[in-house]
Amino acid sequence: MSICFSCFKEFGDDFDVCPFCGSVKQTEPLEPVHLTPGTVLQNRYVIGLAVGAGGFGIVYRAWDMKLETVVAVKEFFVSRIITRAAGEKDIIISKKSMTEYTYRKERFLAEARAMAKFGDHANIPNVFDFFEENQTAYIVMELLEGQPLNEYLSENGGKADLDFSLMIINEVGKALISLHNAGIIHRDVAPDNIFICSNKKLTIKLLDLGAAKLADSTDKFIDVILKPGYSPVEQYDKTGNVGVWTDVYALGATLYAMLTGKKPDESTNRKIEDNLPSPQEIDASIPENISNSVMKAMAIEKHMRFRSVADFLKALNGEKKVVTLKKERKRRRRRRLTGIIAACLVLALTATGVYGYYDKKSSEQVLKDATISVWYSVSDGSTEEAAMSSVAEHFMSKFGNVKLELKAIPQSNYQKEIKSAAESGKLPTLFESTDIDDSILKNATDLSSILKSEQAKNCLFIDQYEKYYKGKKRMPLGISVPMAFVVTKGVTAIDYSDKYFKSISDFGADTRIALDPDYRSVIQKNIKTNNTVDKSEFLNNTENTCAVMLSSSMSINEVRNTLTNYQKSYVFYKADKINCEFTYEFSIGGGNKNQIAAAKRLLSWMLGNVYQNTLMISKCSDGQIPINSACFNEKINQNNYAPIKDIYKNFTFSN
Repeated sequence: MSICFSCFKEFGDDFDVCPFCGSVKQTEPLEPVHLTPGTVLQNRYVIGLAVGAGGFGIVYRAWDMKLETVVAVKEFFVSRIITRAAGEKDIIISKKSMTEYTYRKERFLAEARAMAKFGDHANIPNVFDFFEENQTAYIVMELLEGQPLNEYLSENGGKADLDFSLMIINEVGKALISLHNAGIIHRDVAPDNIFICSNKKLTIKLLDLGAAKLADSTDKFIDVILKPGYSPVEQYDKTGNVGVWTDVYALGATLYAMLTGKKPDESTNRKIEDNLPSPQEIDASIPENISNSVMKAMAIEKHMRFRSVADFLKALNGEKKVVTLKKERKRRRRRRLTGIIAACLVLALTATGVYGYYDKKSSEQVLKDATISVWYSVSDGSTEEAAMSSVAEHFMSKFGNVKLELKAIPQSNYQKEIKSAAESGKLPTLFESTDIDDSILKNATDLSSILKSEQAKNCLFIDQYEKYYKGKKRMPLGISVPMAFVVTKGVTAIDYSDKYFKSISDFGADTRIALDPDYRSVIQKNIKTNNTVDKSEFLNNTENTCAVMLSSSMSINEVRNTLTNYQKSYVFYKADKINCEFTYEFSIGGGNKNQIAAAKRLLSWMLGNVYQNTLMISKCSDGQIPINSACFNEKINQNNYAPIKDIYKNFTFSN
């Protein structure tokens, strides 16, 4: 006789298919690391075939010989640190992973104890038993029949109707409310962890507490648990700053996907620029209050979300009216402004003199008395000198005890003056170091601390700083991106009206292509170039023989000022990965402790959006793109750089 390791009924050896459930006869494990079907645990549970596996465990069908019923057995098996020889029961764990293994196994059992507390909850799988064996641990729970929500959506065009969607979210919400009341944060709410049981009541179950932040637990190893589209921004770091608000976001994102048929954009992308359309914008039949409620639950700022899952459900069920996030932000700003005005009136009436004195002293306490020299290069026709003067004026108005001495040096003479200052041991406190030889910067100040400033946190790609600047002696304020310049009207004009190109072939097989040698390296990192002509053929204002030049955004000013007889356009390179370069770099040279502290503060301010807008208003005309993300909406459109907003998320940097 044979046993079916799906339904656990016996049948004759001459059958290749179980006559009871139709499963193909299988006596070997589906994977070598799985337990062999027929293995008995605790002298009670007969292990069958695996029905699922993830990074933290393997789930098997099993037969409970005592209760004579089919159950699910989840085995603790972190594939990254655990393995098993084929046919063996005991797991294999290396000594170096023993600490993590022990901690995670304890947490696995804590998950079992947490789930067991909810045995009578209709929306959380019931746990019957848990134990340790084979040097690992196991949880015995009810076996669910049906399908996960993600499979249901896949089979139904990616969407579910409104009533069914609300029913599912209400049921999952009930499970989350109970978990939250017990101090447990799920952290992994998504369609693949919501199970639609095929029973008469159509029960909905919330699966997998393996990623949960359990009550009264100490997280020695904080895992970044991510489901792109469903995980809020706070889950993308290891600070452990998750809470009820985290599950509210994920529940809202799940409902968004069910109603619209579209997985939401990743929260990290939305934090930079939030263009996520509301459910009602995608499907006008979705009621306004439900659409507003979903968007509130999915607010990037956690304080803008519902305070609890219960509040979210009330809004979805029509018990609470919800306005759009835009209106709510305005309302909060008005309330905040009213409070500030009231507080200021009180202060003005009672402590005008004290307040003025304190404001002045608070700035002086942050930075001590210092005079710092600031050198930078300027090109003909540039307004950078006025921009830097404006920055200096703002800075000195905030820090009255710091004086800035600005020196604008013509670009043609800049490197010579910096070299001379270095040789005499008198480098300026803060100076532009773009294209300055590394030997001059050998004694320059390490700028790592600036990366921790509030301004740096809003700068795009600053996380790639250490990979690009191994010496940490330069701080970039701008970005240079690969571009093509195209003659669209004139002797050599070609018909190219798109904003982007992906390869040289986009311009036509017979089009002559020039390559700017000054930016050969960045171009060749992105685009295959063959049979290109000299840059001079493109930049010939009287006898232009070339319609396209591959270059960098840094050449915009040169092309604009040189090629005046031909109508031209800027075309941006578009790919999944775009190699760019940091530019407009500054370094901190000589000075005493107070001067260096003031220079660091000034440089961090120059990374801020207000000062980037002031500085880059002139530099951007030279093709340098602001590094601060806040500038994209405020400034790029003014300089025909609107397409940058669509591709900057694909920028990468390698030196």
